[in-house]
Amino acid sequence: MHSVPLPGGSRIHHLLIGPGGLYALHTLYARKQRVTVADPMVTLGRREPAALLRRVRADADRASYALTAEVRPVLALVGPTAVSVPAAPREVRVVTDLEVSTLARQGGVLKPADVEALHAMARDRNTWTRV
Repeated sequence: MHSVPLPGGSRIHHLLIGPGGLYALHTLYARKQRVTVADPMVTLGRREPAALLRRVRADADRASYALTAEVRPVLALVGPTAVSVPAAPREVRVVTDLEVSTLARQGGVLKPADVEALHAMARDRNTWTRV
């Protein structure tokens, strides 16, 4: 699912639901720029660092609350020239746009019936009004 609206004007960029589990993806356009991820800060090129990982975790927590299932936070970097992650961020997985497909290959966490039920719940707009 794309651009899941949340109360307060926020949104989840992408919500992946499949046998490998649930993932809340926050995408960051980083074409031809260096990215440094040092929890909770993310630095894009020469810009000032921003506490982006807090938002990524918060979005996943809100989705987890709404869907009553574990939702894992993912930061997806689109087109970076280099990615530096000195220490693995707490709970957040960092991938590039070329690595997003690896999320689909994660072990079978959910059964097909669970995937269908969660997908139906996620499509229901009322699910997101209570977060």
